Amino acid sequence: MQSPLYREREQTEVKHRCLERYLQAAVPILGSWSDDIVYVDCCAGPWKANGDNLEDTSFSRAVEVLKVAKQELARRGRRPSFRCLLIEKDDEAYAQLEEYAKKQTEVEVVPEHWDFTQHMDHIVRFVKRAKNSFPFVFIDPKGYELACIDVIAPLLRLHPGEVLINLMTSFIRRFIGEDVKPLHRLVGAESLERIRAISGPEQEQEIVRAYCEQVRTAGDFYVCDIPVMKPDQDDFHYYLIYATRSLKGVEEFKATERAVVPFMHETRAEAQEYRGFQRTGQFAFPEFQSHLYRENRYTEYQRTNLLGAAERVQSLLQSTKEIKYEKLLPEALQFGGVQEHHLREWLKPLEQGGKMVVLNREVGERPFHYKKHHVLGCRAAQSQREADSACAV
Repeated sequence: MQSPLYREREQTEVKHRCLERYLQAAVPILGSWSDDIVYVDCCAGPWKANGDNLEDTSFSRAVEVLKVAKQELARRGRRPSFRCLLIEKDDEAYAQLEEYAKKQTEVEVVPEHWDFTQHMDHIVRFVKRAKNSFPFVFIDPKGYELACIDVIAPLLRLHPGEVLINLMTSFIRRFIGEDVKPLHRLVGAESLERIRAISGPEQEQEIVRAYCEQVRTAGDFYVCDIPVMKPDQDDFHYYLIYATRSLKGVEEFKATERAVVPFMHETRAEAQEYRGFQRTGQFAFPEFQSHLYRENRYTEYQRTNLLGAAERVQSLLQSTKEIKYEKLLPEALQFGGVQEHHLREWLKPLEQGGKMVVLNREVGERPFHYKKHHVLGCRAAQSQREADSACAV
């Protein structure tokens, strides 16, 4: 059910739900071993907030998650410190942010009136102020230039740490053909030329792939993405790019994806019904509402990524004699819309057909599980290597 606080900005609610849902899962896990949890919001705002207590902002929803996690961890005998660094450049927005921070007592909330790109050293020092600290950095700029890799590189290099970036693809597509825009700083110079040679949804997905690869390389990350659709158009507004060095982090973000994507479709359906009411003065009958909702863009995006992930898995299986399932899994999950059950569905017939075997699975164990460190023996690769050797002789 859509919150009335997000009326006319439904995509923002989807973004905030994604942030909130992931933090709810991740922070209690991180707090079980880390002594200091740090949340950094580099472009905090608030912007267009309707709640009296700014409850419809990213930083407020994040802080509330930290408060709950603090109580939960305390019940388990864990008492890490919780610190928040909320950064905002705009004078008027910062005044609201500062007032909000003054009211917070359960976790440390530090507001800073900064252009975050000019204070990277300060951010890094804040994060590293405590020992055994784990930072989660949220970068949510209005445009795209503040997401350029060379700008955010110091934050990507924080280790340990995770990053969530809002990549404004709708803006990037608008300027992709203009040399005056420094888009090579987002996707790399070589990728930019390739991207400009294609168009439509394929071009957008290539922009995202190239950007994710830049993030992956800069921080030695696994990188996943979730597209957020426009409320009233069958198109994407932006992508949320998530970077982690942990397979568990990937697992939790994919759980977030499973929860957030249906929520996105629900909010879009409600938004479209509301806009229809504004035009006609009539609401659709409940039994007809689901039939009125249409989308093709996300379905096509997922279909393309399923094909890409399957090809990636097949390539890895064919190129190696043995491979750990825990290595194969993130290679598939880094494609948006792909879940672990898809990978298992691809592997099952290979095992049944004798083209692959699980070398170290015990009797009765669940098939294909990364926590069991299962090793896949790839007979197709072995046969190919034997054939290559014979040809060479």
